[in-house]
Amino acid sequence: MPSKPLSVRLPLWLVLYFILWTVLPFALSTSYPLDVPEGIYWGREWQWGYYKHPPLSSWILYSFYYIFGHIGPYILSQCTIALSLWLAYQLGRQLMSRSRAFLGALFLLAIFYYTWPSLEFNHNIAQMPVWLGLVYIFYLAIRQNCWRYWLLFGLLAGAGMLVKYTVALLIITMILYSLCTPYRRLWLTAKPWLAILIALLVFAPNIYWLMQHNWLPLTYASARSAEDASRNGHLAALGYLGTQIINHLPLLLILLFTRTRLSLRTPIQILLHKSDWRFLLWMGLAPTLILSCAGLIFGLGLRDMWGMPMWGLSGLIIVALIPEQVFADKSTSLLKAIVIWVSIVTILMVTYVEFGARIRHKPSRMDWPQTALASQADEQWQKLSSCKLDSVTGSDWVVLLVASYSNFAPSVMVSGDAAYSPWMSSRRLQEHGTLALWPDNEQPKVPWLQPLAQRPDLVMKQGEWTIAWGKLPDREPLKIRWQAYIPKRCLK
Repeated sequence: MPSKPLSVRLPLWLVLYFILWTVLPFALSTSYPLDVPEGIYWGREWQWGYYKHPPLSSWILYSFYYIFGHIGPYILSQCTIALSLWLAYQLGRQLMSRSRAFLGALFLLAIFYYTWPSLEFNHNIAQMPVWLGLVYIFYLAIRQNCWRYWLLFGLLAGAGMLVKYTVALLIITMILYSLCTPYRRLWLTAKPWLAILIALLVFAPNIYWLMQHNWLPLTYASARSAEDASRNGHLAALGYLGTQIINHLPLLLILLFTRTRLSLRTPIQILLHKSDWRFLLWMGLAPTLILSCAGLIFGLGLRDMWGMPMWGLSGLIIVALIPEQVFADKSTSLLKAIVIWVSIVTILMVTYVEFGARIRHKPSRMDWPQTALASQADEQWQKLSSCKLDSVTGSDWVVLLVASYSNFAPSVMVSGDAAYSPWMSSRRLQEHGTLALWPDNEQPKVPWLQPLAQRPDLVMKQGEWTIAWGKLPDREPLKIRWQAYIPKRCLK
């Protein structure tokens, strides 16, 4: 007997899932994941660009951090995943039945990228709804050819480029699709050209910033790619493709365990327009294939996480391959399998965050004593100075942890090249001083720091802290060396 029709109402378990993935990592971890404090300190400076990435993702992250406090990054990350599911559903409704679109959107939770990596909000997570939103609006624009959709597409394309430059790959994919299909006639009208103009206008401030800062993010990305290419060469692209398949493994196992049969004939029968199947495959697969071919041909170093935003259509592609009778029989089983999977991955997440340090006998990035570090820094500065702590510098990870939990909300001067922290200057340091921090076994190279010790209007104090590892009480305590450069007018 066929199962009853799949309900497309928002299920309670999905709401509970997002609440748990927001609250539990925040409650159980003792420090932010790797990229979060970096994004916070970038966003705090409100620049039109940063030495690794364009600015929009960091602006949004800092806004959530400022409004919601320390839990803000976790709220934002899960809102991003939820928005991605909603956009996949909205696009699916344009292509197929509501029940198929609903299940296709939920299938995204069976892709690894949409679960575990969402603990850490970064530019890859931020791209997920951008890619889906662009595909959705592009579909409406070419189908209905309305001014509002083309204008919205231009705005979103420009904003997407302000999230991460790899969005350009999706835009190129869309242009190629339009040129290789009957939609090429649209280029004889003003609408797509106006969309491109709007996108360029939105993106223009970052282009100006790049020109003023020697194209720093592109230089950084080129160096990272060259580093990866030197290890694996042209074969890095094959490893990249293999990783993308592995990240779909939970979804493939769900299909296997529920014995859900797929058929290549089904899409033509169930999609509302015959050309929609070609659209789905092109938008869902072409970006990865283009990137992989470029890696094979030119020996580019491809990082696995670059694929995170590229699979927002995987669920819709899979659900479009399920024959009608099979879908009627298996939809409830597939939904139950998704619930089981998200329950398993939630339990694994809790185990990792709470007990991972003890299991591995060493801390992860989420196991550092962030609150203790920030409190110690604040107390030390207040003992020495009557002025606000304006900035921190030193070992990047320690400094980022302090900056994102300190009550002073200090700026960060990154180690290495002074160009990485354009908001800092020798004059600012002379006027306000700074606090330098680094682990006992490390001596970072910090711009402008050495001359400060010779300034007559600054007093240098130094010392060492010993801070226990909260989740590893038997581990040797963390030793932090510090140097405080205090303006004489502020010295206590």
